[in-house]
Amino acid sequence: MFRARTSSPVSTRARGAIFGCFNKIFELSQGSYQPQLHDILANDDHTVALLHATARHGDKTLDQDYAFVFHIRNGQIAETWEAWTEGPAWNEFWS
Repeated sequence: MFRARTSSPVSTRARGAIFGCFNKIFELSQGSYQPQLHDILANDDHTVALLHATARHGDKTLDQDYAFVFHIRNGQIAETWEAWTEGPAWNEFWS
């Protein structure tokens, strides 16, 4: 399961739709979306990826930090949570 705490047009909760969500991000940003990995933290139950993203969408710009939190169960990703430092700004960027 993929959980994003946003209501933007590029959000999804369906596990199989994650790659479609990423495709939509790159399409709407006309290829300008640039995620950069900052760090990874992990233990047996969770893996956290800390990232920073920049992008352009029309006349808007995105420049903020976010994280993916992966819940690991039986050696596989069971759930993924996405958290943006400025969720409302993320939603506004894609609107």
